[in-house]
This record gives sequence, structure tokens and C-alpha cells, in this order.
Amino acid sequence: MLCNKETLKELFKKDEAIKYLKPIRGTPPYWQSSQKDIFAMIRQLGVPTFFCSFSSADFRWSEIVNTILKQQGDMRNTENMTWDEKCKVLCSNPVTAARMFNNRFNTFLKDVIMSEAEPIGKIIDYFYRVEFQQRGSPHTHCLFWVENAPKYGEDDNEEVMSFIDKYVTCEIPDEKVDKELHDIVMAVHQHSKNHSKTCKKKGTVCRFNFPRPPSTKTFISEPSKPDKDTKKDEKVAKEILSGLWKVIKEHENENLDVSEIFNKSGLTQESFEKYFRFITNRNTVVLKREPNEIYTNQYNPHLLRAWNANMDIQYILDAFSCVVYIISYISKSERELGLLLQQTKNEAEEGNLNAQQTMKKIGTSYLHHREVSAQEAVFRVTGLRLRECSRKVEFIPVGENPCRMSIPLKRP
Repeated sequence: MLCNKETLKELFKKDEAIKYLKPIRGTPPYWQSSQKDIFAMIRQLGVPTFFCSFSSADFRWSEIVNTILKQQGDMRNTENMTWDEKCKVLCSNPVTAARMFNNRFNTFLKDVIMSEAEPIGKIIDYFYRVEFQQRGSPHTHCLFWVENAPKYGEDDNEEVMSFIDKYVTCEIPDEKVDKELHDIVMAVHQHSKNHSKTCKKKGTVCRFNFPRPPSTKTFISEPSKPDKDTKKDEKVAKEILSGLWKVIKEHENENLDVSEIFNKSGLTQESFEKYFRFITNRNTVVLKREPNEIYTNQYNPHLLRAWNANMDIQYILDAFSCVVYIISYISKSERELGLLLQQTKNEAEEGNLNAQQTMKKIGTSYLHHREVSAQEAVFRVTGLRLRECSRKVEFIPVGENPCRMSIPLKRP
């Protein structure tokens, strides 16, 4: 096969020729393999229950900076250090920072999420991937399968919404009742009203959909079925909901509850749900939310208190949203690098290079152009896991003519 020019051409055309990069962790073929593992889990186990993200908070977790200072014999108190000074300490020892995050998350997963306390239900299976933000710190994206969790489309909607309310909230805790959780929510779970460049990546005001609408209860919004009057209804819905946001802005300092805001907007909970259907293009969970919580991201109180950093938790409504959105996000290959490898491959083809030269050029391109943060480099060099799941996936070829390629048993 490798001696046949036409076969080689097909291999390059289908990206089969860069599969030799799969063992190198972090490459596009590596994450493509992980994506197939998740598909296999979904086929066998069904749609996951929760999608969660857990971010790093290097400076909130004072033990990281304190440990590095102790290693260096530095007796400074972190409480008296400036942000710049803490940055320098953190950058001076990315190995300790990366290993402590890895240990913290693994302990958190084992002793909190999967504990007998069952903060988000009894976890029977999971998958997680470690990703690195632009500033270089790690964060994890996880899928969790919960035992006996109600499934959207199979169980009653009221049962699903009751399940969501049990484990997910966006409430700002009363400072007098629970000051610790209140302080964490206000510090790490408030979306910026000014919106960052990240918010505007897809050409929208905020791709995370903040601010989010207030509601007296949690409900699942299902897009209305298209008909000849859909565009007209959609226009009316946008005007009415635009008026709702105007009322919220006008009374943002008056601490009005949802019912009062709805009354001033000429809405009820029922009419709000009706109009909201016309502006959504997929099934969406709208959480119970007060007007002062429209910039608060959803969380689980027990997990947030233990993790003490930004987190996200979402109930997965159906297989379509799971596969198309969540799976492509949680196991996304590095898009920019994928484009670079594709361009390199095209240039090699235009230069009439043979198979060996093309593979060498692609490998060199990857190794020379892949940018990694210091902590990601630590994860790779020290063998810390970039992904893990509760099941081992084994591929079994069952086609009529499965092709098997192997190294010759002995040289001719």
C-alpha cells in the first residue's frame, strides 16, 4: 500500500498520513482519538447527565504560592504580596503549580464529586480533559453519567426540572446566612458587565449569553415549530423581551423581584416562556433567577465551596447538543495547529515531495510551531494525565474486509 502512489495520495487526502502523530499527547490526531472514545461511551452508556468545567485559581489557592516560597526559603507572607510579586513566584516554579493543580483536581474528583455524599448524584462513569487557558493555567472539562438521572425526552419535564433544581443554581447566597459561599460567588462567579474580547469572539455581544433572563422558576424552552407566522411571532417576541431588558436596566438599583419586573413589563411567567421559545434555536434550560442574578453563572453549592474557584455545570438535554456542541468542545483539537498542518501538507504536495519527506515536513512543522505554556510543558514532560475516563475503549473491526497493517515479521 505504501509503495502505491495512488494509495498514498488517498491517505494524505483523508488525513490518514498524519496519524503517526497520535501517540504525541496534545496533537490533533491524539484528540481525534479521544473524541472517538467519547462517542463509544455515549453509544454504550447513553447521553451524559452533566457537563462541568473547573478553572484554576492560582492566587485564591494560597497554598500554591506558599509552597513555592517555602521551597525557595522565602519567608514573605502572601497576604502582603502584590499581584505582580505573586506572578513572579508562580512563574519561577511551574512544576509545583502544575502538580498541585493535578493533585487538587484528582482529590476533588475522588473525595468530593464521587464521594458517598453524592453532591451531584451517584456518579457511575466520567470523562475529563485538561485544557490550558491563554494565561497558561490548566482547567478541566468533564462529562458525568449519574445513576438513575431523569432523561430529557424520556421522563416527564417536571421530573427533569426538579432534578436540575436539586443540583444546579445561580442564586447569590445571603451574606448573613452563608458568608463563605456568598464571598466565593461574588468573587469568581460574576460575569463582567463590560464583556471581554473572549465574549465577542463569534461576533456577538456575549457568546456566553450574559446577561441571562430572570425567571420565577426553572423551565426548558423548546423552539417553536416553524410555520408561516413564525417570523412575525419572532419579531413580536424580540420587541417584548427587549422591553423586558429595558425595564430591568431602569430598575437595576431598586432590588425588585421577578414578579415585579414582569408586571412592569406587562408579562407573566407563562407569557415570558411563550415568547422566549421564539428566540431560541435549540432546547435550552432557563434557570430560576432573580434580577440581581442575571450576571451570575450557574454552579453547584457543594462543589463550588470545595473547589473555591470558577466552575460551570450544565444538564445535558439531548444527544444532539451533546455530540454537536459539548463533544466538539471538550475534545476539540487545536484548530490553529490543524490548519497549519493542513497547509504544510498542501505545500508538500505542491512541491512533489515523496511520502517520507512529506511526513518529515509535517512532523517538523508541528514540533516547531506548537506553542505551549510552562504548565502544559510540565504536564507533558512529567507524564501528568491530559485526559482520563472511567472506561477503557477497545476498537474491534467487524467489517466484511477489515484491513490490518503491521510491521513485517522478518526482513526479506
